[in-house]
Parts: sequence; C-alpha cells; structure tokens
Amino acid sequence: MQDKFWKNWNEKFDKIHLEDTEFKYGVEKIYVNPTIKLVAAWTVFMLAVVLFILIGKPFAGKEGVSGRTGEQKGSNEEFVAFERNEYPEVNSFVENYMKALTSGDMNVLSTMVVDPSQFEDEERMQKRRELVLNYSNVDCYTKPGLTEGTYVVYAVMNTQIPDVDVQPLSLHQFYLIPNEFGGFLHNNIASTDVEIEAYMNQVDRDPDVVELYERVDKNNEESAQVDESLRAFYERIGAAMD
Repeated sequence: MQDKFWKNWNEKFDKIHLEDTEFKYGVEKIYVNPTIKLVAAWTVFMLAVVLFILIGKPFAGKEGVSGRTGEQKGSNEEFVAFERNEYPEVNSFVENYMKALTSGDMNVLSTMVVDPSQFEDEERMQKRRELVLNYSNVDCYTKPGLTEGTYVVYAVMNTQIPDVDVQPLSLHQFYLIPNEFGGFLHNNIASTDVEIEAYMNQVDRDPDVVELYERVDKNNEESAQVDESLRAFYERIGAAMD
C-alpha cells in the first residue's frame, strides 16, 4: 500500500486566459492572432466536411481500440473515470484492512495481503499505532485493474491523530486482486511487477486522480492553517523525514 497521507504536492499556478486568442491542446496552450485563426477555422471546417463525406459514415458508432474510455488526456490516450463507492465489497475490504492496520492485528492483516512480511516488524507497527488512532468515513474511488476482477483503489478517509483537534484526510492506494474465497487480497508487492507498476503509474496520472490528490492536499493545507495542533503535527513529521 502506498500511504500518501504526508505526500505534499506543489501548488498549481493560476491559469492565464487571453480572450479570443488562446487555443488549448492537451496541457499546452497555443496563442494565435485573430486573422490566422479565421483562416484556420475555415480550412478546418472545409476539410472536416470532405472527410465526413468520404470516410466519416463507415466509421460511425465504432469504439476506440484502446478500450479505455472517458475524457481524453493530453495525448490521444484515454482514461477510465473512477467510480466512487460503487462496490460495497471493496469498501468493506478497505475498512476492515484499515481497522486491522490501526489495531496492529497482524493475524488479520496477513490474510489480506499477498506478502504479509511487512507486518512482521513489531516496532514499526507500534510506531504506526502511536501516530494514528483511527480511520473513518472511508470513500473508495475505483478503477479497473489490468485483469478482470482486479481494481486500483484510491481510499480517502478521515484520520484521527493523537492530540490533534481536527481529522485531516489521508489517501491510500490499493491494488486488489481476487482471492480463492471470492473476496480480495491487496497486492502489496505490486511494485515488483513491472507491468502492474507501469499501469498504476499511468492511472496515477489520470486527471481525476490528480484532482483527487490535489483536493486532499488542499483540504489538509487549509485545516493546518486554522488548527495549530495539526500544523505542529505536520512540522514534527516533516522534521522526522528530513
């Protein structure tokens, strides 16, 4: 599991819009003067009419060959928009996992992951229990995995921290695969599989996932601005990671 609770994202720069002179292509902007725009617009219009007459009709209704549907990314690559709390069994798994993680129940955790060895370090587990008391209000944002029945899950939840008045959000990533009993296992060693790791990195760059990270980060930044105890906690964590 990639716990991205303390991962800071850079703030986005304000977008500058120039009236009637700005074209967007993916993440890039092209500025064109009005005269060139007018000529280009008529050229594109006439070309579109010709293409529609010649080849447009035979291809009507066909789906993209990639199989990944949804809003387009910066290139021709498309992505599948995530679904929020669409699968009760996924939510149940994540909630039970987080409860076992909070309580340090290594017996339960070992049945929920591909490789339980990460829970054998009792000292590490104890430190985690000291940092986080509880998780609540779990929202699961799911995308399909590489194979049927697998999911990439982004779980957002409130996090209860000792001596902190507010409960900031944390975001945890899972790669769920079916187990032999009809439930799930979290593939906590997905990073060792080149194909799965590449796929998860690709999904991480999907616009809705990027927006989700930014929303969590913004929520916590605003909370830290008004809550001194949370701000002090972040400072302690930051100092420990330096």
